Amino acid sequence: MATLEQQKEATPAGARLPDMARFIDFLEARKAETENPKHAAMIDLLIEHSVAEVRDHDIDRTMATLVEDCVYHNYGDPVVVERQGGRVIDSDAVRANYIANMANGALEMDGLEVEVEHFFINDDAIAWDGYTRVRLPGAVLAEEGVPLPDGGTVDDVFVQTSRAVIVIPFRDGLMVGEDFYLDGGGTLEKAASGSV
Repeated sequence: MATLEQQKEATPAGARLPDMARFIDFLEARKAETENPKHAAMIDLLIEHSVAEVRDHDIDRTMATLVEDCVYHNYGDPVVVERQGGRVIDSDAVRANYIANMANGALEMDGLEVEVEHFFINDDAIAWDGYTRVRLPGAVLAEEGVPLPDGGTVDDVFVQTSRAVIVIPFRDGLMVGEDFYLDGGGTLEKAASGSV
């Protein structure tokens, strides 16, 4: 079921493109609200991680937010797990995955968005549930064998919205990795023509 905000944004004209700045703004607001200095520092590190990977494409800054033995876990839809690089990714694979996604355009400010419904933080982790919104070219979907929505072509741009839970454990002030629980089914809509 789509949230009220998503229902308002899904118009006959098409879906709006993802905007990672919305997530960064959300994190800035949460940081401003917290009175716990440790939690503020954790949120600040997550902001730095998000900006370095998605806006600045700076692999060294991205990896500097992670412990040396970081590990990413992907759960859920097998197609999405495969797109993310597999079920478990160690630190060498994390670096390689980030470099590849920075190069192929998967990590762009208008290519990815996290829409938070519930946000949780304690001394050990940050977690949230909500939706991921991903910009996908029709040609990529066709290559993966994904049926395009009615009237869609390989030349169109689509927005896939999927339910997600993301957990980020921390150790010694750094992110240990990320655990993604993704429902790859979600919805696939053609992007609004004025936003492409």
